[in-house]
Amino acid sequence: MRDIKKVFLLIFAAAGLLQGGVAQSFKLQGADSPSFLGNAIVDLVVRENRILASTGFGLNISRDYGNSWQSFTPGIYPGKGGVSAMGFMDDNTLWIATAFDTTAEDQSFSAGGGLSYTRDGGISWTYIPQPVDAVDETEYAPTTTNIQNITFDIAFHDSTVWIASFGGGLRRSDDMGRSWQVVTPDGQPFNSFNNLKHRAFSVMTENGNIWYGSAEGISKSDDGGISWRHFTHQNQDRPISGNFVVALAWQEATQTVWAATIEAVDGDEIRAVSKSEDGGNSWDVVLKGVFAHNFGFDGETVFVAADLGLYVSDDRGENWYELPPVVDSSNGEKVLDREYFSAASQSGNGLTRWWLGSGDGLASTTDRGNSWRITRSFVSTRQRTSPKVYAYPSPFSPPRSGYTRFQFDISADTAVEIKIYNWAMEHVRTLKEEEGNWSAGSRDRSVEWDGRDIDGRIVDSGVYFFRADIGGEVTWGKVVVID
Repeated sequence: MRDIKKVFLLIFAAAGLLQGGVAQSFKLQGADSPSFLGNAIVDLVVRENRILASTGFGLNISRDYGNSWQSFTPGIYPGKGGVSAMGFMDDNTLWIATAFDTTAEDQSFSAGGGLSYTRDGGISWTYIPQPVDAVDETEYAPTTTNIQNITFDIAFHDSTVWIASFGGGLRRSDDMGRSWQVVTPDGQPFNSFNNLKHRAFSVMTENGNIWYGSAEGISKSDDGGISWRHFTHQNQDRPISGNFVVALAWQEATQTVWAATIEAVDGDEIRAVSKSEDGGNSWDVVLKGVFAHNFGFDGETVFVAADLGLYVSDDRGENWYELPPVVDSSNGEKVLDREYFSAASQSGNGLTRWWLGSGDGLASTTDRGNSWRITRSFVSTRQRTSPKVYAYPSPFSPPRSGYTRFQFDISADTAVEIKIYNWAMEHVRTLKEEEGNWSAGSRDRSVEWDGRDIDGRIVDSGVYFFRADIGGEVTWGKVVVID
């Protein structure tokens, strides 16, 4: 379950460590000065000309296909923590769920920060505390705390709101969150501690059907949640690959349910993508060995955001190809983390855009991955001129495949040298970019460090100093490495 834990840490707000985002402004900015919060993109939602990107720092909304962004943080929306899930009702009401880290008995836990909705694009919000049960509940084993009770997914069926939570299970509200009802698809009294089917991770609706993903398979209801059918790795001739269902998605063009299914408790289960074109009666297993996190669709094309890269199929999953690493076509910036967490497709303004969220920024392409544009949260050294070079994120964690960037600005092609030293001022590593590697013009640039020394060993946790020589101008600074 280590991979699952890594995903949850990202969602719950180890975001401050992994993303290194900096809040700049909460007003809609011009295209030359985007305001974007956080670099670990947990979820993406498209609605007409809008693209929404959620991170551990908050919510980012663009109404012009990503040219400018409006950012919302706790205090702007009423929930505590970063955004763990979001979705639109049919009437354009936007719902978000939040999550944060907390400490209890000297241990770190993730906690649900509640839900909020807005009917006016974020001008005003209605807050709903994280759904919990009364301590004197006797009909089932109550969830009385928001600790490990995080909303991972939100879906809507007519005016009913459905949420999926590890500790809180599958719940529905018919009155815009004023009250919640626990729903167990197996009809048993709710007990998320002992019953794997009650541990909820994903929920989806399509054409009046409700689909629910748990730690024990997929359940489907065609009558509003009154009765359910169950699909597990053990109960069908052509079953899903594994019972731990991380994500569910509906492809309208092919009438296909796609599921990210990984191994739960049975040794025969595997991680893969499971898909059904007949309403769950049978499943095809594709991309075996891949831990999928989410899905995007462009007509009959499906692209899968996964732990090992971005995979694309143009023939209903029969054949797949992996896209090369993401590099910004305008400035050469790279998405260094090949693990992608979210995906979406958006048509409008004469183009179709694929959106891809990683732990290292948001990327978009209008030509199926031949060229990319990267949106990332940082403070430009043209806007904040002191210091002239700084490292972000700091702290960062190399064991979690983390990187830090030394950010600076150049007015022309120039040589760059960054020397890194430990606390005893012993030389650790030198990073270089020779003159001729940069295109001309005044632009924000960066050089990456993976936290390894000159011998390729991951350095110890601690404070490190750097000396940056940018075209003969020297800047000193520091960066923190943690395990």
